[in-house]
Amino acid sequence: MTDKTLLVAQYTRMYAKKIVLSAMFFCILLSPSHTLADTLRLAVASNFISPIKQLATKFERETGHSLQLSFGSSGKFFAQIKNNAPYDIFLSADLTKPQILIKEQLALQGSLIIYAKGQLALWSINPIPEIALKDAILRAKRIAIANPKLAPYGKAAKESLRSLSIWDDVKNKIVQGENIGQTYQFVYSQNAEIGFVALSQVLAGQKKGHFISVPNELHGKINQAAVILTRTHNTELAKTFMAFIMRADVQEEILQFGYSTE
Repeated sequence: MTDKTLLVAQYTRMYAKKIVLSAMFFCILLSPSHTLADTLRLAVASNFISPIKQLATKFERETGHSLQLSFGSSGKFFAQIKNNAPYDIFLSADLTKPQILIKEQLALQGSLIIYAKGQLALWSINPIPEIALKDAILRAKRIAIANPKLAPYGKAAKESLRSLSIWDDVKNKIVQGENIGQTYQFVYSQNAEIGFVALSQVLAGQKKGHFISVPNELHGKINQAAVILTRTHNTELAKTFMAFIMRADVQEEILQFGYSTE
């Protein structure tokens, strides 16, 4: 074999080896366990800020994917989604809005889950007298609640005041927040003596203050539902997140933030 022939053979073997390695690389890259990381865009109700921040870290660590979190009132997100806002998943503070989105084909059929059950609390920075809930409310000069037309916790607060037969007595004392986050700030800054907020906000806050849990029988259930939106850019990853948040261990974590089992 001539030197020229040997040289050609060596180059042929090297070229073949490169082709094999390239093919192996692309097979690995395209396999399910090596898919490129993606980002899900979540619209999250204000009361669920603390839990979702903790759960996002867990989800990202487990999957290698990222969560982009936006916070606000369920009513505002509902309006944005109807105007084609680019979210993948909507975690509402109620059940009605996600149901409407499914009916209007803005959310995927069969994607609805109840990811949390809210607990309403009457909260104050200052001590609340050890008296009946009704009397504690009547004594206050300014009472903060979220907008009942937009915020499920505001709706539950108004229902509670009606159940206690004191709505007409206190409606002129009410300071109304756009959402439950703003309502919390009214009490935190003491622009209102007391306020109806989510128990999860109280437990997560820097100032614990004083609170009374509002009995669930005074208002309708605060079933917090989530749906996958039809505009999602990654349906499979969105389904992965929904399965994640409903896992038994994750649901147990959610309860620790002040949500109810009822």
